[in-house]
Amino acid sequence: MIYDAAELGRSVKLKADLLVVGSGAGGLAAATVAAEAGLKTVILEAGRYLTAADMTQREEQMLPWLFDDSGGRTTRDRAVKVHQGRGVGGSTLHNLCLCKRIPAKLRERWRADAGLEHLPEAAWDALYDEVEQLLSVSSVPQEQWNRHNTLLREGCQALGYRGGGLSHNRTGCVGSGFCEVGCAYGAKNNGPKVLLRRFIAAGGELVTSALAIRLLLRRRAIVGLEASIVDPRTRAPLGTIEVQTPRVCVSASATGTAALLLRSEVPDPSGVTGNNLHLHPAVVVAGDFDEPVRAWEGIPQTYECTEFLDLDSETGHRAWIVPAFAHPIGTATMVPGHGELHRALLERYEHLAVLTAMIHDRTKGQVEPDGDHGLTIRYWPDDEDRGELALGLYACAKLLFAAGARKVVIPSRVPRVLWPDEDLEPLRSFDLQRGEIDLVAVHPMSSVPMGDDPARAPVTSQGQHHHTAGLWVADGSLFPTSIGVPPQLSIYAMGLHVGRAIPQTPR
Repeated sequence: MIYDAAELGRSVKLKADLLVVGSGAGGLAAATVAAEAGLKTVILEAGRYLTAADMTQREEQMLPWLFDDSGGRTTRDRAVKVHQGRGVGGSTLHNLCLCKRIPAKLRERWRADAGLEHLPEAAWDALYDEVEQLLSVSSVPQEQWNRHNTLLREGCQALGYRGGGLSHNRTGCVGSGFCEVGCAYGAKNNGPKVLLRRFIAAGGELVTSALAIRLLLRRRAIVGLEASIVDPRTRAPLGTIEVQTPRVCVSASATGTAALLLRSEVPDPSGVTGNNLHLHPAVVVAGDFDEPVRAWEGIPQTYECTEFLDLDSETGHRAWIVPAFAHPIGTATMVPGHGELHRALLERYEHLAVLTAMIHDRTKGQVEPDGDHGLTIRYWPDDEDRGELALGLYACAKLLFAAGARKVVIPSRVPRVLWPDEDLEPLRSFDLQRGEIDLVAVHPMSSVPMGDDPARAPVTSQGQHHHTAGLWVADGSLFPTSIGVPPQLSIYAMGLHVGRAIPQTPR
């Protein structure tokens, strides 16, 4: 059953064998397999339950429903925009459906550094095979690549850069281009579509408008959780929920999970919880073309440039380039300048192509609770990561010109306009300063990393907390480092992996 806590009263008490906090890819996967194993499982979700019929394709309506802070979440200094999902399905509701496995070489480095006894290579492969079948992952057919993506392919071909088509988890896609504000056609094989029915059929219960506040511990063991009932529109607190349970699996995202553990004063002698945050920060570059691009139409991301991405090496470049585009409100917030300059750029909306360079970052940021309901993110890329972002600016500009752009715009505070005959080499040493150029991040991870040594990591490679009985983590928080690729496959995999371990672990 699915319940809206805002309709249950001002004081709600629940009991469960297992409570799962968060209903994104990790939480839904963990809750489903645990319920199917016989545990009475309850999920608390801070957002709403939305169906395809609720996806209006209007930014001003969907951004507040689908994103934390209505899409306005940033780091404390506002230097990095951090987009995170909210609602039943979490970021699987708004993501662009890209599907990639963590490279084997990176996983090998994890095993060498952190052990991960419960995740040998065969376990990873089996989990990925299962998730790819669950989500019906397939290559995007070339006939469905829109003009925006073929421009990136043309740029790669002209420069001799490595590139190729991408895989996704859509079935029956009509190419509307509105993926970022939720699919009105039910074509995304997201968490609610592929797992929610199984969870409910196994006797699971889902409570929305329920924001987890604090884990309840006794003698370093879980005994329950305290949550707030929140107004689904205003987010104002309406009442309280108390859950009595011997097991909690926290799947509240790499920011929410760490904040909840820290607010609850869960012991962690390693001191790592909340201090190992990676974001995959990205820069964007816009190209203005003579012919219309109409980048908002069709599947948003179907082609990638991997010329400057070497995840097999610890010394190679770390920038991944794909098309990136936004609908009008989102574009207006990203386009630099004011007044006539801003208007002039937006008047070219139909002719713009935008590339983004996302990096496999090594910077370790921090997340901490802010009162009972909020959290604070501190992150700014270090010198090496800023160097990779500058390389990304250079490569994006070069690709756009190679594809035929008549000019390229770097969206710094004072917009920098580049012309086809201009020397692009200075971009390689572009000085990224806070407040001078916006960075965007959509992949928070690694804030509660797994590892076999309890002196160095807070949780095991089964997601079980080293120092608190009955506590598990199942989301992107578990990754020991940045992964350099879209995380959804791996978060589903961790959810299945942890969810199956929970019923087998004695209390």
